[in-house]
Amino acid sequence: MKKHPQLTETDEYAHIADEELDWRESYYFNWVDIDTGISGFSTIGLLPNTRKREFVFALFHGYEREVYFQEPEGAFSDDFSESLTDGTLTYKLIEPLKEWRIIYNGEKLKADIHWPARFPAYDFGSGSGTSWSGHFEQSGIPHGTIEFPDGKIVKIKGYGERDKSWGSRNWHIENWFALHAQFDDVSIGLRRDEVKGKVHSSGGISKIDGHEPIDVVHVATETHPEFNVPVGSKTRVIGTDGSEYNIRSKLITPKSFVRFEREFPGGRTELYEGMAVHTCKELETTGTGLIEWLFTHPEKKK
Repeated sequence: MKKHPQLTETDEYAHIADEELDWRESYYFNWVDIDTGISGFSTIGLLPNTRKREFVFALFHGYEREVYFQEPEGAFSDDFSESLTDGTLTYKLIEPLKEWRIIYNGEKLKADIHWPARFPAYDFGSGSGTSWSGHFEQSGIPHGTIEFPDGKIVKIKGYGERDKSWGSRNWHIENWFALHAQFDDVSIGLRRDEVKGKVHSSGGISKIDGHEPIDVVHVATETHPEFNVPVGSKTRVIGTDGSEYNIRSKLITPKSFVRFEREFPGGRTELYEGMAVHTCKELETTGTGLIEWLFTHPEKKK
C-alpha cells in the first residue's frame, strides 16, 4: 500500500487567497451513530475576496431533521479561531490533523461533538481542477452529546469523514457524485466530477497504515419513483493497485438528507447531501457515511 503524501500542521490553517472572487477555504465534518439513529454534517466556508462566510449544520434523528444555514457578510477576523464561529455554530481546532470540536447552540437543538481522527489524513488528488487547489480527507470517530428541546440528552459515537479544501471553486459543473463509506477497517472517500463531458475521479481507500488512491469510479444513481430525487446508489470503486469495492448505498431514512439550491447567471444548481447505510460486497459488511449529488440545470434558451 502506498503511503499518503506528507501533510503538515500548517495545512489545517488558513491559506493565502489568490485574486479569484470564488476562492474559498472550507472545513467539512460528518458523523453517523447507527445505534441511536443520529447522523449529520457540518461545514464552514471562508470567502475572503467576497467578504463572506458560510455556516451549515444538519442533524438527522429518526424521521426528523434540524438544518441551520447562515451566510454572514462583511469582513471577518484575521484571527483564525474567531473566523470559525458565528456565535451559534463554532469550530475549534484541538490538535492539527488529529482532533476538532464542533459546538452548535441552536434554538431547538444543542450539540457538542468531538471529532478525533482514526486514520491518517491523505491528499485527495487534483480532481477535475474546478473544485480546489488543495484538498485532504480523514476518517474519524466522532462522539459527543445532543440535547433535544425536551431536555433529553443523548450520547453519540460512531464513524465519520472530514475534509479540508482551499482554492477557486466552480459550483456549476455538469454534475458530481461524492461518497464517504466508513467500515470497521476501511474508509473510502471519493468524488466523481463531470466537466465538459469528461469524467474525473479522485479520492482514496484509507486504512490505519496508509491509503491507496482511487483510479476509477462508476456510479448508478437510484431516484425516488414519485419525487425524482436521488435516494441511493450503486458504486464500483477501483484503486490504483487494482483493488475493487462494490458498494450499495441508501439513505438511513427518507428524511436523512438536505437539498440546497443556488441560482447563477445561466441556470441553477441543486445539491443533495444525505447520510447513508453502505453495504460492500467485497468486505461482506455494512457501514455508514455520505452520499452526495450535484446537478447543474442550464437555463433553457428561448
